[in-house]
Amino acid sequence: WNLIFGPVLGTAGVMGAFTAAVGGAFGIDALGAPVGLVAKGLTIALSALARLSGDGWGCLPLPPAGAAAPLFFTAAAVWGTLSLRRGGKEPWPAALAAAAGFLLWIHLPYAALPDRRLSVTALNVGKGAAHVAVFPDGRCMVVDSGSAIRGDAGEKIVAPFLRSLGTGRIDVLVLTHPHEDHFGGAKSLLEGFRVKEIWVPGDVPLESFGDAVAQRGSLVRRKYGGECFSAGGATVRVRSAGCDGDPSRTNERSLVLEIRQGLLSVWLPGDVERGPAAWGPVEKREGEKRVLFLPHHGSPGADPASWLAAARPAVMISQNRNCFALKNLLPSVESFLLENGAFTVRSDGYGISWEQEGALLWRLLWRLP
Repeated sequence: WNLIFGPVLGTAGVMGAFTAAVGGAFGIDALGAPVGLVAKGLTIALSALARLSGDGWGCLPLPPAGAAAPLFFTAAAVWGTLSLRRGGKEPWPAALAAAAGFLLWIHLPYAALPDRRLSVTALNVGKGAAHVAVFPDGRCMVVDSGSAIRGDAGEKIVAPFLRSLGTGRIDVLVLTHPHEDHFGGAKSLLEGFRVKEIWVPGDVPLESFGDAVAQRGSLVRRKYGGECFSAGGATVRVRSAGCDGDPSRTNERSLVLEIRQGLLSVWLPGDVERGPAAWGPVEKREGEKRVLFLPHHGSPGADPASWLAAARPAVMISQNRNCFALKNLLPSVESFLLENGAFTVRSDGYGISWEQEGALLWRLLWRLP
């Protein structure tokens, strides 16, 4: 309903305010009737919207316009009016241009409507990991949240990215294993967003993930290998949950996830170091493209070569060159480093695209020193 009424109410409201301002400034009494008509129409429209969606049904989340836009365009209108008057010209074009600019601006959030494709973004949180999956039905999953020791990655990186998507909730918060560089940012996310579920490996004590998680035990869902989660035609499969590795090694207790939609398969092996045995049987579909996030950030101890041989991916992502030097193991594989910026893959089940944020020129300049 907000998609139907939003543009109408926004346009009518600004036009009504503009008409009233012009009528008052220039003493045009004839504009009083149109202003009254617009005000009455707004009242009727708002009443209808309240009846139709008073409980929130049928409304899609949109990012707020904020206070900067009205302040900027008001200042622009004042400056333009004064400039035109000093030049001996009629001032109304300045107010008209400012109103038109503001109308355009308040409709920009509609460009941020939920994308009906699956998207998986790996954020550059430095040491650690954080992935955000947005499903075709708008549901959101965060897999790990970075560290909170050297600057809170949850507050400074993950949360701003989620807000840029126009969401105030996390449907599933996955904490793959109890290392601080993977769960440290969870506290900020739990405090700043509505979190519906928290996934942890089935055999790991909640206290291992910090007090913020332990205090929300009612949200916790313990996961084991073979479980699946579906959202909007995409699926998340728990390939393993650390039960087959050495229980004394925290990395071996990682949740290993596969996110799939149609021809796209995204591999998230967590920090496991026992090689592709943690994945289980590899099923190959005709035309399938795989995106592999190397385990343990691509470090040599996680046997990246074996993972590349098992997955045969189209795209491979590592944290930085200190973890993995991008040796020419498989020439056909596109390689990305998160130290150069966040990486995103998108798919509607058939077409698949990927990109890395930041302009190439700036990345090259950053590397010059």
